[in-house]
Amino acid sequence: MAAEHKDFLSLTEALAVLNRERLARDANAHCYAPSTAYGYAAAGRIPAERRGRAYFVRRSDLPVVADRLPLGGRWPSAAAV
Repeated sequence: MAAEHKDFLSLTEALAVLNRERLARDANAHCYAPSTAYGYAAAGRIPAERRGRAYFVRRSDLPVVADRLPLGGRWPSAAAV
């Protein structure tokens, strides 16, 4: 792999890294949703590069992505209410 590509992660890999870090700190933490991340990337709200049909994020931009993406919430089911 070329050195210039080593610092890039696909958007799904970047979200997996961010979500793993959050869940390592708190098992009940909310996670980042892929659908929201792709929408933000398409709108230019997070730093991402599009190559073909996929979005890529620099490893150095992971803190920026984490700050700009909203966290998903878990809603109680109707049966639990």
